[in-house]
Amino acid sequence: MKMTHGNTDRWTQHIRHTLMRYDEALLRQVAHKLCKPRNQWPVDELLERLVSAFDNAAMIDRRLKDMPAACRQILAVIGQSQQPRWPVGSLVEILVCLGAQDGLAPLVALLESGLLLPELFPFGTPVDEDKISGRSKLRNFESWLGRSEPMPMLLASPGVSKRVASEELGITCPAVKAAKDAPVHEADGLDWPLRLAVLWQQVLAAPLRRTQQKEYFKRDYDRLRTDPLLCAAPTDVLAAVPDPGFFAAALASASGLLHEEQSELRAGAWPAYWKGSLPTLLAEFWTSLSRVNSWGPATGHAPSDGPANPYPSAYLLALLLLSRLPEKSWTTPQAIEDWIAARHPYWLGKKGATLGIAAFLLGVAYSLRLVQATKSDDGWLVRLSSLGRWVMGVDDKPPTLPTFKQTLLVQPNLEMLAYRQGLTPELIAGLSKIATWKGLGPACTLQLEPHSVYRALEMGESFASIVHMLEGHGMKALPGAVLDSLKTWSNKRELISIYSAGAIFEFASTAEMNEAIARGLPAIRLTDRLAIVANENGIAYQNFRLTGTRDYTLPPERCVDVEADGVTLNVDLARSDLLLETDVQRFAEPIPQTSVQPRRAYRITPASILAARQQGVTMNHLETWFVQRTGLPISAAAMLLMAGPDAAPIELRRQMVLHVANEHLADGLQQWPGTRTFIKGRLGPTALVLDENDIGLLTERLKELGAKVMFEG
Repeated sequence: MKMTHGNTDRWTQHIRHTLMRYDEALLRQVAHKLCKPRNQWPVDELLERLVSAFDNAAMIDRRLKDMPAACRQILAVIGQSQQPRWPVGSLVEILVCLGAQDGLAPLVALLESGLLLPELFPFGTPVDEDKISGRSKLRNFESWLGRSEPMPMLLASPGVSKRVASEELGITCPAVKAAKDAPVHEADGLDWPLRLAVLWQQVLAAPLRRTQQKEYFKRDYDRLRTDPLLCAAPTDVLAAVPDPGFFAAALASASGLLHEEQSELRAGAWPAYWKGSLPTLLAEFWTSLSRVNSWGPATGHAPSDGPANPYPSAYLLALLLLSRLPEKSWTTPQAIEDWIAARHPYWLGKKGATLGIAAFLLGVAYSLRLVQATKSDDGWLVRLSSLGRWVMGVDDKPPTLPTFKQTLLVQPNLEMLAYRQGLTPELIAGLSKIATWKGLGPACTLQLEPHSVYRALEMGESFASIVHMLEGHGMKALPGAVLDSLKTWSNKRELISIYSAGAIFEFASTAEMNEAIARGLPAIRLTDRLAIVANENGIAYQNFRLTGTRDYTLPPERCVDVEADGVTLNVDLARSDLLLETDVQRFAEPIPQTSVQPRRAYRITPASILAARQQGVTMNHLETWFVQRTGLPISAAAMLLMAGPDAAPIELRRQMVLHVANEHLADGLQQWPGTRTFIKGRLGPTALVLDENDIGLLTERLKELGAKVMFEG
């Protein structure tokens, strides 16, 4: 949750609850330095005076004036970062870079004076004040700061940090003169919002699974490494961003688009900030960078093996330096990196270390529209863009970007073109619900599909709202074929009846169901073999022969046998349930019954697998289904059909087979230097594979050994 500067009431509440967790002695120590009470006030009254002190600007100014310069500087840096919550380690690194001899001492002084707060519970979390008294109290700051797991976090109230906004930091950025009339480059800022939208769709279909060490499982690792949309080169970038798929996942997780649940990254509702302007969204991404721990601009994907992460402080220092440049002036990315390398405690003493700050500025920061760039004889020069100046507090207002409402072109084949200049965060989120992203070029491409429209309807959209979005941003009227498809898909979903309770009966045939209803079963037909009874008390069970019952609150029943061919599935009707038939028909075809038997059969075919892939069935889903329904891993034949299109090319090679008398001779031929280079493989204990072109040379070597060779031409 972002702690914006406008949340005055929530900050007041958070300050109160934090101070309530202080031990009485510590609370009086803080009050002595902040309020300087003349009397021994009771704890409750002292607490109220402390809370009200944060609204007393004159008192805060006096206390800040008495603090060392390093204390005011770090508060100014926190305020300029637009992120009131920071790890202790990052603040220590920034203080050292600003020239402090002891990076921890200013933080302790600010905590003791009440001008910094320890994070004892997440900001905005509801707190029961009656339960606080029963919890262990914070007795001193030194022991709390000394822990390493989890890394202690500090909070600076915006009401405090803004009082030192003009504090001089004592740093300067070397300016470089740009070439006359050199063009200024500035990205549109849409690359990462679009990639996160693509990632959201993919994770909604199949979550990203992670180990306890926060590394991705191989299948998800490969998804992020090779996905053509996530890993494609950005349309406008000056330096390569390593492992862009992993960076997108890390940024989405840090900004709240993805959330972790039982070691899986899952997609949920779009956060509220996606309804704002593009500058607001990019500012959110900037503050989220301080929470990215599994990616770095020098190495790319690098899961953290500890609390140390130098990049949040390095990113902030880089933009702080740029904010010190005179307006319209330029500097080199390497000058920024050299300045940080010479002062940052993480890289001190590591000569030749690659920080990646220059790559960050020309890659991530440029693509987030935080910096502008121009070309010089010695390479690229950078400076803060108007968005970057607003994000860093140099300018008071965000930049005003041009708007183009009509930006969609919907074609009769249900393909859409979305021109980037008209895209907004809210439109990107809306399009991600109703269509599938296919390309992220200057004109992005999307495809309206049944499953994408169903997804939007399940998320609260309607036929009317989808049409309103497409027509409101469309450059032309919607084609009739598109309207018909949207109406058909919407009507299919809306033909759903909801029963608050009921018993569902499955009959072996339509005739048996009709006979039961004719005899008085108070049921409503659902399909040709399914009927529902709203009130189970009206069922005379003595008139039925039940072959099985099912409690749907229990895990799925193992009720399928796989034949030796690996693709024929036999269903035990006595143990199956209604969900099985619906699920299995997504990837298998029913086999017509030839005789009366208590089993129903299906077969997995290339055509059924192709249809399954088009409907979004994944290998992970199929593997899970086999384990749940058969009790066995997925069969090799089913895996072949499912993974065939993604597998490496299968090679057919013309080779010769050498047969020898016994296994020892085969071992010798593979081991002896004179013959082992000709042996390409082994088919069995006495059968070896050779290349046809090597027969002559091998025959000569075998003759040297006195061995006889027989060849069948």
